[in-house]
Amino acid sequence: MGEPLIDPGEVLFRQIHPSFLDNGKPSSQPFAPTQKDEAKLSVDRSALTDAAESFALFTGTGHQSAAVYGLTVGEFVTEALPCLSDPLAAEGLEPANPAHAYADYSGHNPNQQKIKAKRLKQKALARGCLHP
Repeated sequence: MGEPLIDPGEVLFRQIHPSFLDNGKPSSQPFAPTQKDEAKLSVDRSALTDAAESFALFTGTGHQSAAVYGLTVGEFVTEALPCLSDPLAAEGLEPANPAHAYADYSGHNPNQQKIKAKRLKQKALARGCLHP
């Protein structure tokens, strides 16, 4: 487990897959982890990268992203979702990602996770698309 992120104002970047956009706006799905994510929502830290670099690193290896949205550590913490650093080492064709972190949803059941994702989506929409 990584170090807890403690700056409530730090923005965490979330990649939005094209299939989760409707009329240019993300659904709430990208703001909740999938079953394969093991209750950890992957994000990148604005203290270590910016939205354009996060997008370039993510899409540079074939992953799809249509937009980058952001939520602050404080917004996650308000939903009882602690955020932890989780730098990734290079592995195979995947480059290292020292800015990687995650929001920990493990203390909440899937229904609670969906409810939290809907509230977080509204906060991300209010901030607006950060890239491209």
